[in-house]
Order: sequence, then structure tokens, then C-alpha cells
Amino acid sequence: MIGFLNPLLLVGLALAGLPPLLHLLGRRQPPTVEFPALRYLSAAEREHSRRLKLRNLLLMLLRIAMIALVVLAAARPVVRTGAGGSHPPTSLVLIVDNSLSSGAVVGGRTVLDSLRRRALDVLERAGPDDRLWLMVADGIPERVTVDAARSRLGALAAWPVRLDLGDAVRVAAAALAEAGPPREIVVVSDLQSSAVTVGAPVAVPVLALAPPELPENASVDAAQPEPGVWTRSGQVVVEIGGDATQPRAVRLLLDGAESDRTVAHAQSRVVLRSASRRPGWTVGEVRLDPDELRADDARFFAVRVTGPVGVRVTGDVGHFVHEGVGVLVEGGALDEGEEVRLSDGLAPGPVVVIPPADPALVGALNRALERRGVAWRLGELVDGEWTLDREDWGAASVPVYRRFVLIGEGDVLATVAGEPWLVRDGDVTLLASRLEPAWTALAASAAFLPFLEDLVSRVALRQGETVEATAGAPAAVPLGATALLLPGGPVPVSGGRSQAAPSEPGVYFAIGAAGDTVGAIVVNHDHRESRLMQADAGQAQAALGNGAQVLADAAFERELFGAARRAELTTLLLIAALLAALAELILATATARAVSP
Repeated sequence: MIGFLNPLLLVGLALAGLPPLLHLLGRRQPPTVEFPALRYLSAAEREHSRRLKLRNLLLMLLRIAMIALVVLAAARPVVRTGAGGSHPPTSLVLIVDNSLSSGAVVGGRTVLDSLRRRALDVLERAGPDDRLWLMVADGIPERVTVDAARSRLGALAAWPVRLDLGDAVRVAAAALAEAGPPREIVVVSDLQSSAVTVGAPVAVPVLALAPPELPENASVDAAQPEPGVWTRSGQVVVEIGGDATQPRAVRLLLDGAESDRTVAHAQSRVVLRSASRRPGWTVGEVRLDPDELRADDARFFAVRVTGPVGVRVTGDVGHFVHEGVGVLVEGGALDEGEEVRLSDGLAPGPVVVIPPADPALVGALNRALERRGVAWRLGELVDGEWTLDREDWGAASVPVYRRFVLIGEGDVLATVAGEPWLVRDGDVTLLASRLEPAWTALAASAAFLPFLEDLVSRVALRQGETVEATAGAPAAVPLGATALLLPGGPVPVSGGRSQAAPSEPGVYFAIGAAGDTVGAIVVNHDHRESRLMQADAGQAQAALGNGAQVLADAAFERELFGAARRAELTTLLLIAALLAALAELILATATARAVSP
């Protein structure tokens, strides 16, 4: 079978019609005059005319052939060469997608078992001179031998991570950039639509095996404790994802013991409530009854349990703060006391400072902050419209209309438009906006009371920070952490506020310099891995490159190492065009001599 690398140039074959057109236009029919003395030469003239017509026809055909051969050469035709499993040495990256979704069970076997078998079949076709790279769900291409790749695949398990196939193919193409042709990328995956992302096209041929059928699935996509700090008890808002048609039992486990249960459908939200808890950290888990993909049937969370924090409101903090604290005290979430103060100025002990209503008092507040040793200051007052960035406050995307620019260094707890909005230094927590509707919509929203409770309980008393992370992905480190408690023991935290999260889902507590628990990193699966709907050919090509082919087993076997078994015919066609031109020249010269007097 012949293919073309530049098929659009085949439109140039239309130029092959020029020689016949010029031949027809060049024909002349001179008038015939009968001379009695020349009639005896008619037979000889007719024979000579037949020979000229034959030569002209051959000239026209040679000129057509010359044009056609040149156009075909420009289109760069290729033809398959060789047979069976033989092929020239090839540079090949084998991508095996062992992400979380590959753990789904179909027909009593995991999807990964099917992918592994197909990947081993690819290795069986590899020759000793092929250059191989193996990439699994970590997205890192590793140069391997055939034997090393077999060993790695034999021990491969489904990982609780997500592999972006679009990015993986682009990384694989970069790894092959310095390798000599022929080059190929082979993708062995379940081809989830959520895993194929569009990006820069790649110039390397990509082959993908048609994925196996996947089962319906239900998953725990989110488990958010509310409020962020529990006063003896609280609730967990759970989001159930997937496409399962039957309802599933949902259970809430706190420190391993069942606390609540309900029944929910896919794409629904339920609330599970906790019983009274002792003060301290509680490790929670929301769990579904197991289905064909068990790795996404559970989701972890961590919550700090404490008694009601004593709070006192002083100064002009605004009507909404006064009323909100009153409601929280009446409901038992907070208590009246001196542990934390809410004020428009500094006060002894832990204090949450709300900007003064009178801008003339800002200078005095800044001087008081300086005397206290706090690194933050209130700067220029600006108006506009921004949104809160931090989702863990339950107030993400809430508009902010007016704020002071916060100047300084220290812990940034929340931002608007990437700039500090809620900061802390020591036992002083500073807001950039007053909690009033003219300053932010938060004051009149449903998120206000949970925000106010968290502000007092979790921030001002440093009850610990909970960081959400996906397995193996970069994650922020809780403020003040010096080490993470892993199953093998404490692991020091490297410099900076971000590092790779542990690879297994669970709750990992962070300890500070004094050995106290300062927070936790909660590691869960990426909820996109629970969407088992598969990509169609158009989505796959958009993500893997225009040259990507998604093929069933038999077609895949034919095309594997296909780039290595294709020869380009351009040189042969150019030689044929040159020979045709030479023949045309010889024939044209002979014809000219034949017609000359």
C-alpha cells in the first residue's frame, strides 16, 4: 500500500493535462492543393505523416509522464517494505497507563492486566537493535532494555495517580528528539476522555490500542468537614461522582469507627453527621460499598476537634461581626471569653484585627503593629472587584469590593487576585477588608458564619492547617511544619512551602519545631480518574497529534514499527523523470530532423 507524506501536492497532477492541450492547439490543417504531377507522391506522404503522428504521440506521453513523476516525487510517496516482524532499528517510547482507573475490574480481570498483556506483545516485536523507553503513570520516560521493560511491567500495579496522556505524548516526543529516525510512540491505555488534553502537536507517529470496555462506576469525589474546626461534633459534606445507575451505601468513619451512613446516587451530594468527639485531631474517611473500581470508593479528611473558643469583641468591628459572633455563641460553636479578641485595633493575646472604619486611624494602627513586632502594615485603600482565592475557607469566589493593600512578610492565609487579603504574624491575624457588605459580599453570604468560626478557632488559636493534595502531586506544606509523619517515621520537610505529596492516599500529620502537631496533609485520588468515559478518535487525535491512530488489535499489529518498514520513493521517481526527460529530448531532436527540409 502506497501513502504520501505531502498528499496536498497531488493536485499538481492537473498540470499533466498541459501537454495534450498544447498538442491540440499546435495542430495545423493547411489548405490542400492538388498538383497532377505530385499525385504519385501521395502514398509516400501518408506513410511519413503516420510516423510523425506516432512520434508526436510518444512525445506527448513522455511530457505527461515527466510532469506526473515530478509531482508524485514532490508528494513524497512511501511504500511498506519488509515482511513479518522484521524492521530496521527503531526509537520507540512505550507508554503504559497504570493510573488509578486501570485498576477497574472487567470480566474478573483488571484493566491493567489487559494493558500489560498488550504492552508485552509490543516488546515481543522489538528487536535487539531497537532503542526503547518505557513510561508509566509517573510520566517519566526511562531508557530500558527489552528484558528490563518486561521485568518492570511484570511488577506494575495500578497507582492512585492521574496520567495526562496529552502531556505524556509530548514528553515522549521530546525524549525522541535526539534519537535518529525511524521513531514511534505507542500508547497502551484505557483512553479516558478526562486524561487526554490538547497541546502542541507532535511530529512523531503515535499508535494507540483501542481501549477495553470499562464498567460503570461510583466514586467519592469530595468529603469536606464543616465547619473547619469542630466543637465536639460537626458534619461532612460528601459529593458522589461517577455514572453508576444504582444507589450506593455511603458510610462515615471517624478514627476507624462508623459514625453515620446513608444511601446516595452518582452525581449527588449528601451530608453525614458526626457524634460527639474528644478534643484533638480526628482522621475521617467516607467510604462507598465496593464496586469494580475500588480505589476511588474512599476519601480521607482530617479535622480538629476542640471545645468552644472563648472570644471577645471590642472596638468598631461592624454590625455583621457582632451579630455573627452572637449567633455562634448562642449555638455553642463559640463561647464568651478572653482566648481570642476581634477588634479594630491591637489587644493583648491572640487578636484578629479588622481595619478601622475611619481611614484616619490607619496610621495609628500601623504604628501599634510596628511596636508589637508585627511585619505587616495596612497600605493604600483600593476599590474594585476581586474574588477570594482560597477554597478551604468555604468562601472561594466570594466578591471583594474594597480592601487595603497589605504590605509586609509572613504567613498569607488567603488572597484576592493573588495579593494578600488575610495574613498572620505571631498571634496577630490581620484582614485587608472590613466584614461589611460595602467591602465584601462575604458578610451577607451563607459562608460568613463558618468563615467567622474558622477565623477564630482555626487561625487565631493556631489550631492547625489542613492541606488537600492528590497522590504524588505538588502540595503546600502546613505553616510551621518541619517534618511529616509517614508510615516509616518522620521525614524532614525540605525548604519552601511546596513539595511532592505522599503517593498513597491517607492523612499525614505535620509536626513543628517543638514536636507539636501543626497541621495535616490529606492525600486523596484525583477525582478525574473516576470518570471512566472513553475518548473518541477525534479527542484522541487532538491530544496525541494529528498523526495518531487508535487501532484494534489486528490493525495495531500491522502498523507497529510501520514507520521503520516504509521506504520513500522520491528518489526513484526523480530518476524516472530524468530518464523520461532524456528520452523526450532524443525523440524531439529526431522528430525535428525528420520534418526539416
